[in-house]
Amino acid sequence: MGPVAGAFCLDNSEIAAIMGPVGSAKTTASCLRLARHAYEQHVGPGGVARTRFAIVRNTGPQLNDTTMKSWFKMFPQNGSGMSYEKTTKTHRWRFKPKGMNKLVDAEFIFRALDDEDDVANLLSLEVTGFWFNELREIDLTILAHAGRRAGRYPGADLGGCTWHGWIGDTNPWPFTSGLHDMFVTNPRKGYAFFKQPGGMDDDAENLENLEQTPETLKLPYSDPARREQGRKYYINALRDYSKDDADMYVHCKYGASRAGKPVFVSYNDNTHCKEFELDKNAPLLIGYDNTGRNPAAVISQKTDVGQWRIRWEFVGEGMGLKAHATALKAFLETERPGFVIEKITCDPAGRAKGADDLDMPSVIRSVFKGVLVVNARTNDPATRIEAVDGRFRSLINGEPAMLIHPDCKILRAACINEYHYRKLKISGKERFAEEPEKNHPYADVADALEYLMLGGGEGKAAVGTSTHADWAAKGQAVKPVKLWTPYDQF
Repeated sequence: MGPVAGAFCLDNSEIAAIMGPVGSAKTTASCLRLARHAYEQHVGPGGVARTRFAIVRNTGPQLNDTTMKSWFKMFPQNGSGMSYEKTTKTHRWRFKPKGMNKLVDAEFIFRALDDEDDVANLLSLEVTGFWFNELREIDLTILAHAGRRAGRYPGADLGGCTWHGWIGDTNPWPFTSGLHDMFVTNPRKGYAFFKQPGGMDDDAENLENLEQTPETLKLPYSDPARREQGRKYYINALRDYSKDDADMYVHCKYGASRAGKPVFVSYNDNTHCKEFELDKNAPLLIGYDNTGRNPAAVISQKTDVGQWRIRWEFVGEGMGLKAHATALKAFLETERPGFVIEKITCDPAGRAKGADDLDMPSVIRSVFKGVLVVNARTNDPATRIEAVDGRFRSLINGEPAMLIHPDCKILRAACINEYHYRKLKISGKERFAEEPEKNHPYADVADALEYLMLGGGEGKAAVGTSTHADWAAKGQAVKPVKLWTPYDQF
């Protein structure tokens, strides 16, 4: 067992998750952790250390074919002091461990979540804790309720719980998952997260036990030949998996939605997502989309060498454009003061819903007074998409021509696959819709990025563009204006 799996096994956090590639001993660590909690339970009346754990998998076949087999490989069904009750799917331990002056009385109840009755049954249990095998498949509401059922056994009359809570092991989840928010982005108090290295990393875990031959098994556990042999497990997996599956199951990278074919095919979250700081002496450029009642904006800078840096996303739901623009201005004023806005590029469709039938630039100008506000030069889908994807394909001084800050979670999800061409239900060859699906909020923020790029001169189509001189001739200010002087009025 590797150091990350070992740390998870020895952890005492109330809620804990371990993520890793296939074959990294996540399940083994989870089994051992439950056993440890049973052994470490303090003694109650009669010198008995009582615990009860629910071991959960999403479906019955998965529970029987995978989870239970892994468990019984480590702990015999009917070993010394152990018995399995088939009707209740309960593995009962009742024995005195060597060197311990107590009787361990532990129940391990196996449960699947095939239907509503199964869920109701699970959430009526009174247990010490839960183990969710393949955590990413479990509904978040079940996890929330599980937290309320853990710690109910043993009760105070039986000595109370030494440890209670729930644990989970998992292959990588999409970073858009609620699990990513609760464990990684905004970790909750009492939650612990253990992420193992990828299978091809130098410090990959459990290689000593994978793909071994009778000859390598005779070698000492620390012999480099065992790790070399174990690496073949992942080399063969790379041969068999698709790129997306290899990223998740071998390299332990956060997964992508499988909803359809991605629009921005050149985006790679590991390449294009990076933390950075904006230059307070450089102006901001904003892309704006207003589709119905769900406006979206992306806020960026373009460096002197031409690299785009997308720093913030600002997505609304069920609100008009003027209310959204006002909220965006307040966000920048209170949270990110001191920046100059050079230009805001809008959806050229024209009209802004819920704004007295005014065009988008007029509405936004009424809020961002003195800022250059223009329509994107075209609404041609191919040109818009190429304006973005072309930047993802390009390098500037060895770096990606566009970076997106990790804070832009919706935009990142859109670029990975949430902004996609919907798969068509047609027999035979796989087919997709010709235009991206308009799924809120991902399509909204992706559209805003496209308008931003068009406003910045990206895209191959030779469509007429407006110059600063053109706008000045129309009476529109072109000088960047620092926001929120004492004279600003909404």
